[in-house]
Amino acid sequence: MHVPSKHGKKENKETNLLSIFSFFLLVSLFFSVLFYSMSPSLASVDGEKISIVLIDGDEIYVRSGDSHTFSQDYQLYVKGADTDGKRIWLELRRDETSLKDEVVTEGSQFVYSQNSTEILNITVSTIYAGADGVLVKFSPVYQYLDPRLPMPQTSAGSLSNSSDNTSSESQESDNKAKGFDVSLFLLVLGAAFLVTGFFAGKRQRK
Repeated sequence: MHVPSKHGKKENKETNLLSIFSFFLLVSLFFSVLFYSMSPSLASVDGEKISIVLIDGDEIYVRSGDSHTFSQDYQLYVKGADTDGKRIWLELRRDETSLKDEVVTEGSQFVYSQNSTEILNITVSTIYAGADGVLVKFSPVYQYLDPRLPMPQTSAGSLSNSSDNTSSESQESDNKAKGFDVSLFLLVLGAAFLVTGFFAGKRQRK
């Protein structure tokens, strides 16, 4: 009967420890890779909800018969008013194409959206009636970037702030992606240790 030597017992013990260590390393890295593989996709979903602000709560004045041009060539026209000056007719255009027109009163909101993305949100604050027509104060006025159109050449401070926020989130996603790559490398390394320990133990038993 063959009796294992002390040296053989020591090697078997070391091999078993290596196998156990590799197994737990493989399991822990598996869950780590699973977590990192989910995180970037969640970040990208949240990033889609962020709207870049072009005009953040400003106020503008437009006389009846005139218009105001927003970024990305959106134009708001005050087409006219009723005899009492309490209701006005608004029309939104771009490239000579009418996008929306509506009759509104003081306190009303004029909202334009494209594919469920809000582009303009304008509140009719005050209507000043006079002999020459009406002067309309719009406040607050919000405009958000239309992702279908080119970025405006001249950007407001709010645009810069929003862009910084978007850049920060992109950087965070990149960091998570790098973490995912490292975890994947360690996972492969742990698997290599496990396989090496398995075959080493099999060889020792022979």
